[in-house]
Amino acid sequence: MVVAAASIWWLGGALADDAKSAAPDAHPLTLAAKAGRHVRIDGPHGAIHVWIPPSYHADTGATIIYIHGYFDNADTAYVGHRLAEQFAMSAVNAMFIVPEAPYQRLAPVNYPNLSELLRLVEEQTGVPRGMALTAAVGHSGAFRTINAWLDEPLVDHVVMIDAMYANEEVMEAWLRASPRHHLITIGEDTLPWNEQFLRDMPETFVVDRVPPTYDTWPAEAKTARIVYVRAQYYHMPLITDGIVLPSVLRLLPVELLADEPWQHPLGDMPVLPDAAIDAPID
Repeated sequence: MVVAAASIWWLGGALADDAKSAAPDAHPLTLAAKAGRHVRIDGPHGAIHVWIPPSYHADTGATIIYIHGYFDNADTAYVGHRLAEQFAMSAVNAMFIVPEAPYQRLAPVNYPNLSELLRLVEEQTGVPRGMALTAAVGHSGAFRTINAWLDEPLVDHVVMIDAMYANEEVMEAWLRASPRHHLITIGEDTLPWNEQFLRDMPETFVVDRVPPTYDTWPAEAKTARIVYVRAQYYHMPLITDGIVLPSVLRLLPVELLADEPWQHPLGDMPVLPDAAIDAPID
């Protein structure tokens, strides 16, 4: 694949050329995010952010692709939703990838070929993707990108964060296609579609509220092939408040890294100045 005008930069450790190191008394998640390796790739169909924990190792690690929803792009989601901090808080041993996705309903899917996206990331970062599993995690309008990836043999786990709407039949077909396919779907605005999905897939394990801590998930939520969570949080806080995303990532069967902030309380996020959300990334 040819990448036009590809530019890569790193944040964290000795490679932080364009960002000052965090102060020693900075928020723990700020320190954890900056300790990781962050690459922004100017891909052929939009920006791609990659965040890698310091002790990541590919042999037992995962590849987790997070797809943002409408009215955001990869840059605004990565910064404004403090994704690196949330990835760090999950403590999951994974390469985290945030590609550009449709900004609005009529916009085309930016990266419909997952294999090509992963190949580009490996080439540009020089880091192998996690081999334990590949998970597509999406918020809201991300369902369009995820739908495009469901015929890819690499995808074995999908997490839909208020992203199940008018596509439950597609997801049902994917689940029935292979016993290795796993789904976690979280509904708030999308409750009607999720409830229809539940009627069609009665074997689904249901959780009535997002638990307040990592350790209070029912044991079945960590082992069931299909999990449906009826969320108590509104549509955007589901992905911005540092509660749902890091907690749900822990449900994936992936090693946790002891040197990440795995005991950090859910929802305790660093304050991001408003100016930083709209500031240019590069």
